[in-house]
Amino acid sequence: MMMRDFKVKKTVILTALGLLLAADAALAYYNSRIASRAQDPELALKAETLHLNFAKDDVARATRIKADRPNVEKYLDQFENTLPPQGKGYSVLSQELDDIARETHIQVQDTKFHQKEMSARNLDEIEIEATLNGDYTGIVRFLNRLQRSHNTYVVDSLGLDSEKGSGLGGQAPTGNIKLSLKLRSYFRKV
Repeated sequence: MMMRDFKVKKTVILTALGLLLAADAALAYYNSRIASRAQDPELALKAETLHLNFAKDDVARATRIKADRPNVEKYLDQFENTLPPQGKGYSVLSQELDDIARETHIQVQDTKFHQKEMSARNLDEIEIEATLNGDYTGIVRFLNRLQRSHNTYVVDSLGLDSEKGSGLGGQAPTGNIKLSLKLRSYFRKV
């Protein structure tokens, strides 16, 4: 009986060892396939060439930007000279917003100005918050006039506000909308 147990144990051990060797051979084959793909010289050359071309394009673009920098700085200086001076900037912007509103039949309400110094340039940034009230075409004309203004305006956001209390039953007059407007402009420091 002892001999029989020995044969069974030997068979089990040899079977387990055979399975381990088969799994090891399969893993070795799989590893060699992955390594051969990764070491394919043609694929590696194509990848490196593509990477080199991207780097060359980046260097060429940076060189063009560097060469064009004096022109950009000249343009920025010219632009800054067209901005209203800080001393009368608020009145210029406020007057223009009122004039455009009157011409487009829009009401501008709750106008707030927030000034922020731009240390890199000789400018102050002015954030303007206001509420526009009027019909759709008037508001569109108002925004178009801002866009065509000789002053610089950057519209950051427009938001539809709910309006109550001006029409029948607490509703806005038919066709009127109320928008919150946030925009920026700039003053030149004198």
